[in-house]
Amino acid sequence: MRCSCHALRSKYLVAARRRPFSTQHRAAAPRSYHFPFEDAELVLTDSYVTPNVETESVKDFWDAIMKFSTEPESFQLGQNVPSESFADKSSDEKLAFAQQLLKGAVRSGKEQGDLLPSLYARKCCELYEILDKTERARFMKLLGTEFGVDRNRVLKAASAYTNEVNDKVNVKAQQDLREAMIPACERFFAHINQLPGGMKFLVHMRQDILEIMQTDNSPALRLVNDWLKQQLQGWFGIGNLDLERISWSTSANVLEKIMKYEAVHEVPGWDSLKQRLGTGRLCYSFFHRAMPHEPLTFVHVALTQEIADNVQDILNDPSPGLPHADEYTTAIFYSISSSQRGLSGVDLGNFLIKRVVKEIQKHVPSVTTFCTLSPIPNFRHWLNTQLNNVLTNFEHGAVDPGLSSLILDDETDELSALYGVPKDSQLIKRLQKSLNDDDSWLTDSRQLNLLKPILLRLCGRYLLVEKKRTFAYDPVANFHIRNGACVHRINWLADTSAKGLRQSFGIMANYNYVLPQVERNNQQYLLDGTISIITHPNNSVDDDNFITSPDPSLIWAVQQLVSVTESGTPGYSSLAFRAGASLPPGTHSSKVRYVRAPGEAVRRRFKKARAEDAGIGLAGIAKDKDRSKL
Repeated sequence: MRCSCHALRSKYLVAARRRPFSTQHRAAAPRSYHFPFEDAELVLTDSYVTPNVETESVKDFWDAIMKFSTEPESFQLGQNVPSESFADKSSDEKLAFAQQLLKGAVRSGKEQGDLLPSLYARKCCELYEILDKTERARFMKLLGTEFGVDRNRVLKAASAYTNEVNDKVNVKAQQDLREAMIPACERFFAHINQLPGGMKFLVHMRQDILEIMQTDNSPALRLVNDWLKQQLQGWFGIGNLDLERISWSTSANVLEKIMKYEAVHEVPGWDSLKQRLGTGRLCYSFFHRAMPHEPLTFVHVALTQEIADNVQDILNDPSPGLPHADEYTTAIFYSISSSQRGLSGVDLGNFLIKRVVKEIQKHVPSVTTFCTLSPIPNFRHWLNTQLNNVLTNFEHGAVDPGLSSLILDDETDELSALYGVPKDSQLIKRLQKSLNDDDSWLTDSRQLNLLKPILLRLCGRYLLVEKKRTFAYDPVANFHIRNGACVHRINWLADTSAKGLRQSFGIMANYNYVLPQVERNNQQYLLDGTISIITHPNNSVDDDNFITSPDPSLIWAVQQLVSVTESGTPGYSSLAFRAGASLPPGTHSSKVRYVRAPGEAVRRRFKKARAEDAGIGLAGIAKDKDRSKL
């Protein structure tokens, strides 16, 4: 590879020597000002930027490639221009430069050779790095308005395609139409992608676009975002990603980034990271070959013997792990983080979980249950919004303020008695104060016992009933359900950290990846929004009369749904439900589907046999309340 790089470098050096610039042409060109990039001089004219492609410019280009190949971590595209070089230039002048550079970068190789577009793209990246946020917004809009799809070219190509009847010529007409539909800026992105450090530059550029769009959602910005996102989706396909296990022996550079990018459960220090990478713990990350030292998305896994219901038990266990690897039966995915905001919307987590499942099956075959312990990041915000809506209705004298759609009548009576306030706006204000201002409910046993069933019930509604179009409203729930997982249960005070309480009053959810059902769950969810739910044994241990129901934390939400169809799958019990008239106001049509947990019958037969050997009998087993340990 090194030899081929040197050969290409020599080829371009020779070509540059044979192609001297015309000084007469340069003198005749109307100049505005010089573009002081390293050894290359770029002169802005009214219609063209003339680069001085001498030996040193080409040599610098290939030196950058060689440096990136040997020191990819220290190389950063676009960092060669001191900002003081443009201190006296206005924003309009900088954007005029950018416009001319972009024109050079998107020209075809037929017009100016293969090397010049890459040089233009590189200079454009260097200019982009010294622009402030406002100027970058203008740069993006310039891409969207002047370097998009050429409408006239498309119309001309479409006309030629529709009027052509000769099959042989029609093939050329199709090619012309397809090429005409490609935005010019995609060629610019493609040139950057081929530059040393170009992939990372594009990811950061899209991050800039997303940040700008938070305050300026103009059509031009949306177009550029969509174009770049589409390019990144192709470049970050599963075939271009490498899965690596992160361990304590991984380079310190990568470990520091794992700590920095952890987005779910903060890593307070090196000791905590070492615990998360120790015995009984796994961590895997995707890397891209053009960003070899950047963990793009990574997952932390705890190997256990049962489905976890408290993340502090995982994070604070001083000696995780079991004496023998074959004692593990369950893999808990308790943290999934993405390091690059510029890759938002590029589906990496989906592939990551499924790849990691395969790795665990290969190396720890005793594990048969793959489940998450996931945050519910928007539940508290959603509940506060609902309470504020009810409060506003009370203040405006609405006949039905909507209190009963959130809190049941007996719960309202108990809260009113507890707080000593009437069942009107005062109750809502007092409840909000308790939940949000001082978290006093956590230390008051009466409040805690009263609020627990209310919050769990509303959280079940939030996960199963509340929709964004036809999909789950909660982003984490939507991710896992779309990925093919089943909702297993929700767990009370599963994350008592400040962040966990702030996000969801400490409630977390388990999403169970029942492997034989993953693809079907994904298909049904995308088709009509059906959400799959794990069933648990209920009042029977006889496999011939197996009765199931959702986890108690989900039953109320499921009861709000009206059964419309029933179907069977060998080894699974499945029911489909559709939302009916009993749904609270403002909710949307929803479906859920029951899926029997894998290995349930085996565990139940094992416990039945064990009980009979001990002389306990079936009645004693049926009274076991902790069904998750059967």
